[in-house]
Amino acid sequence: MKLPIVALCGRPNVGKSTLFNRLTRSRAALVHDLPGMTRDRSYGRVTCLDEAGEAEEVFQLVDTGGLDFGGDDIITRGITRIAEGAMEEAHVLLLMVDAHDGWNPVDAEIAARIRAKGKPAILVVNKIDGVRGGSPDGAFYELGFDEIHVLSASHGDGVPELLAAIRARLPFHRTPEEAEAHDPAEELRFAVIGRPNVGKSSLVNKLLGYERSLVSDVAGTTRDTVDTVFQAEDRIYRLIDTAGIRRKGKTTEGAEKLSILKAKQAMARADVSLLLVDAVEGITHQDAVIAGYAHEAGAAVIIVVNKWDLVAKDTYTSLAMEDRIRQDLGFLQHAPMIFLSAMTGQRVTKLFPLIHDVAEAHARRVPTGRLNAFLRDAVAAFSPPAVDGKLPKLYFMTQVGTRPPSFVVITNTDRELHFSYLRYLENRLREQFGYRGTPIRIACRRRGDEEGRGAARVRKILDPGAGLKPGRKATGEGAAAARKPAGGRRPGPRTRKP
Repeated sequence: MKLPIVALCGRPNVGKSTLFNRLTRSRAALVHDLPGMTRDRSYGRVTCLDEAGEAEEVFQLVDTGGLDFGGDDIITRGITRIAEGAMEEAHVLLLMVDAHDGWNPVDAEIAARIRAKGKPAILVVNKIDGVRGGSPDGAFYELGFDEIHVLSASHGDGVPELLAAIRARLPFHRTPEEAEAHDPAEELRFAVIGRPNVGKSSLVNKLLGYERSLVSDVAGTTRDTVDTVFQAEDRIYRLIDTAGIRRKGKTTEGAEKLSILKAKQAMARADVSLLLVDAVEGITHQDAVIAGYAHEAGAAVIIVVNKWDLVAKDTYTSLAMEDRIRQDLGFLQHAPMIFLSAMTGQRVTKLFPLIHDVAEAHARRVPTGRLNAFLRDAVAAFSPPAVDGKLPKLYFMTQVGTRPPSFVVITNTDRELHFSYLRYLENRLREQFGYRGTPIRIACRRRGDEEGRGAARVRKILDPGAGLKPGRKATGEGAAAARKPAGGRRPGPRTRKP
């Protein structure tokens, strides 16, 4: 069901993304002191609460890039064009200005364009904290708005009053029950990942059918992670466009490091990751690094070879190119591969059936009875090698999780099986149960070891990040002091008094 839309507008670095995160109660928008961090439209839901703290009303908030009508470079013009598109679809417009900077001619130009649209509009004077007297510059009243709201987006001062003013101007209202048009658990989430300038945003725009993300030849145009929920053929999708991930040695700016961190987080919450590679440049070391990130995150992977229209077919055929890519990305032998052109739309429509198949395999569960029969056949065909001079016995196998498929093999030893035999079991699982494109995790546990070392090792293998706390491990004198008991003496053997 369509929700009323409110758009945040203003010049760069006035605090739009900070207010967006405050109202949506999230960290979806990337916030940094560097101007121009937001380039694409970011959408989020704002839930209004009543006096008892119950959800009462929902509307959609749009965070836009900084408007600069005088900019002449391709990035600035693109940001302004996308922001103006958000202003066209919005029902209420918020013009945000900086109280510290005072009146600005760019603010005046934006205000004139907003007034010309004839839509309900509110002037928001941000960063009032620290301003002498706590009052904004009187020149802001010359911008021609009926109502001015003074607030601090970073501290939350004045935000409830702004929220009440927005609700009063909405053309229609939606309750939380009406807003839930679908269950978020039913979404098929897929992320578009890859190096800078391989065509991720072009593919996003082609899949959606409109300009959702800014596209240019400048590497690193996309800085934030942008989610888009859409429906196609009676299926709900969440498409996640991510920033390009460069090599660590070339990542120096703090803002870029934040973008890469959000891209990695997107891989972790996606069911399927579309790894875009450049057909002209071929596979690079950084492509393999990004593929490793997706594999470790547990997402299913589809290798998308983009810019295929630029490759001379007398130089490479798709089979020859696939062989080269398989050699360079040996750990992704299970990932399906598709050759397309995001610019021309060649084979783009074939992505959706492929995403469906891989996502279904990612969530597939196999009954324990079939797994035990599989394990008996696998051991009969190839027995596990000895571990530390002891032949392991494999009693039974069970599936303990999906997304990615995770299995536990019960054995007679607390030692892990040889990696070659685990790879053998993984390949047999793919062959028999069709786990195409998805990583498979297999752990071993000694029979009867419910909470011992075997169980801890299983948890670590199936969820490598489980149990880890943020922060550094204690080392040095401070750690030694922490390990030493009170009184400075180490505990020795207890002796009975005579």
